[in-house]
Formats: sequence, C-alpha cells, structure tokens
Amino acid sequence: MDFNAATEELVSRNGHLVNSQEWDENWDEYYVIFADLIAFAHRCTFSKGVTLNNIIRFHRAITDALMGIENIIKYQFTDACYILAKDAKTALIVASNIQNECMIHNYAQIKSMPHVMFYQMIVPKIVISKGKVLVLQGGDKEIIDERLTGISAKDLLAGEGIVNAYYLEKKTTGGLISVDKDIIKEFKKCGSGFSKIKTNSLYKKWRNDKENKLFAHDGVVDIPWLLIQPKQVNRGDIIIENRSTFKDKLLMFNSIWRMNFTEHIAEKTNTETLKQYGGGISHLCEIVTNYVGVGQKNWDLIDIKTTIDSL
Repeated sequence: MDFNAATEELVSRNGHLVNSQEWDENWDEYYVIFADLIAFAHRCTFSKGVTLNNIIRFHRAITDALMGIENIIKYQFTDACYILAKDAKTALIVASNIQNECMIHNYAQIKSMPHVMFYQMIVPKIVISKGKVLVLQGGDKEIIDERLTGISAKDLLAGEGIVNAYYLEKKTTGGLISVDKDIIKEFKKCGSGFSKIKTNSLYKKWRNDKENKLFAHDGVVDIPWLLIQPKQVNRGDIIIENRSTFKDKLLMFNSIWRMNFTEHIAEKTNTETLKQYGGGISHLCEIVTNYVGVGQKNWDLIDIKTTIDSL
C-alpha cells in the first residue's frame, strides 16, 4: 500500500478523528500517588542481577502494599507506579504502605545477607498530587469500547493530576512522601485515635501544625510515614507505631542513608543520587528532634545514631 492509499484507508474508517466530547465521562478528579524508584537508571548499567533484584522486589512491594485497599486504580511501570484514589485518607495509606513495604523488603534483605550495599535497596520517592485524570480502565478490568480501537486503556494515563505529580516529584527525594502544600490540609484530617503514646503525639503535632512548618521544604509538606504502621487498609483510624517499632524503623532508615553515602564515596556515584541522602537524613533529623522534644539542632551522624539508640 503506497502513502496516498494508506492515508485514504485511514480517512475511510475515521481513524484520524477524535471527538473529545465523547470522552467527557472518563475525566474525573483523583488523588495521584506517584512512586518512583531512585537510582534505577544507574543500576541498569551496573549489573543485570541488580537490575532484576530491584524491579522484581519493587513490584512485589507495591503488590503487598496495596493488598486489601479498596477503590484504587494502579498503573505499574518498570521502576515507577501511579495509583489513583478518590479520597485523601486512601491516598495517605497507599503512600505510607508503599514506603513501609519497601523498608520491610530492605530489612529482610539485610537480615538474610552478610554484606548489603545501597544499590540492593529499593527506595522510592513518593509524591501525592490532585487533579483531573483521564481514566479508561476500571480497576484491573479493561473497558471494552469502540473508542479504544488501536489503543490500550490500561497503558493510557493523562491529565493535570499526572503532570502535577511529575513536577512535584522534582521537589523531593528518596524515602519521603511529599504532598502539594495546597492540599496538605486534607491529609491532616486523617485521625489516629486517642492513644497517648509518644509516637501518636508526634503524629498529632504534625496534624495540628496549621502553618505547615513541620516537615516542610521546597513547597511541599512531608507525611511522617515512619510513625505509621505498614499493611493498613482504608477503614478506621490510622494506626501508629509503638516506641519500639518506631525506633527500629528509625535505625533502618538511618542505615539505608549511611549505605547511600558510603556507596557514593566508594563507587563515585553521581551527585544526583547523593542528593537523596541529604533529603533522607534531613527528614530523619527533623523527626527525631521533634520526637525527643529538643529544639532545632544541627545533628551530625554520630549524634543522630546515639540519640536513636537511646530512645
């Protein structure tokens, strides 16, 4: 078929036409959770084994994190994942579950191997935005529709909510859950019950910070997910860690970023990866400072480890 004949064939079946009004019902407002695995491109050039280790464990962690959570839509890519939710509480739980699950997978890796490097860790940076999204799938079930001829509904993802998440991701670093400051108040409505344990008090302090100064940077506000238990579903109150498990998570979080710095020095990784270390350690220092009740302090790495050990 020559060029002109191919053009005529396309026109004859109206394959060149799209009536946007026919798609109006597929646009809706969602909270968009975007989880992006850091340092993956570098690891792909480093080792086939490391590449496979990272992507398989990341996909498993996402699957485990979303288990039992209702009314979400997942778009899974190789080293990133978008999840759409209709309410802030579900979005918070999804994001927290993913960070927790990745840490669980990392902790299991460390316990089962004699010597672990940062490149074996799965550490996503997660952001949450809000906006209109074009959705052409219902959960895991693809919509059957004449309009979808020639396209894959499960692979088509577009809208301001997606773009907002993409730009928001540039304002944060690995190991964090960062939310657009314009919508953070919706997340601070998510209660955690009436327990008087210290971890819950810190979570409530974050919720009651109306000026959004706590865990804020670069026009975003971070959710203190280290305080939040893993494997939660979107029913009931947010469940907070006790002192002991919170301490274990702090130690693990600190170990991961120490590994990151050590690897940078030893392997001469790029400064973009090292930037993740700065964001992670800054968040750790702020959460420990507020937990122990000490005023603003310039921690060094020995101070922060000693303080966590003493909790």
